[in-house]
Amino acid sequence: MSAFARLRRLLSIRVPLGGTVRRFGSDTRGTTAIEFGMVIGPFLVLVLGITTIGIQFLTSHYLEYGVEAAGRKLRTGEAQKAGMTLNGFRQLFCEETSVILACDTRLVIHIKSSATFAGLMPVPACVTNGALTPSTGSGGDSIRTKSGGASNTVVVTACYDWEFGRALWGRIWDLISPMPTAQGKTVLSAATAFRSEPFE
Repeated sequence: MSAFARLRRLLSIRVPLGGTVRRFGSDTRGTTAIEFGMVIGPFLVLVLGITTIGIQFLTSHYLEYGVEAAGRKLRTGEAQKAGMTLNGFRQLFCEETSVILACDTRLVIHIKSSATFAGLMPVPACVTNGALTPSTGSGGDSIRTKSGGASNTVVVTACYDWEFGRALWGRIWDLISPMPTAQGKTVLSAATAFRSEPFE
């Protein structure tokens, strides 16, 4: 067969494009993998969001528990009569919350006292100029310098620089979290106010 004849025969072959397209359209192999790929992204975002918010609430719960437990020592006068220092009170708070909170520079505790509840205002702010407000006084000072004596009104505020949510979400966290931020991090807080007992 000559080369011309072979070329003519090749040109006369018809490729069944229509059948190929129909077979491709009806082939369902891999459909599950494609659907999974479309759903897994939003699903993981949802799961991580729920987990992060859950851990935030758990951290806030431990802050509130620590404030109440440590504040009880001030309310009953136990801390004052024992000569506890500000560092000692901080350590007492940390012992109650060490399960989930890091007791380092991310935790600041403010104590303020007055003869009346009106005198407690304004409550110390957790964030000042974009950073955690440092607690006043030296760690070796007596707790009485902040809590006062018997029958005084006292407010204890704990501020915690919570990094977990920021690490996962970054700027998106600002849209879904009502908490203030310090240096781009979420700050959680808890406070309790009471009148100390006439322990003296």
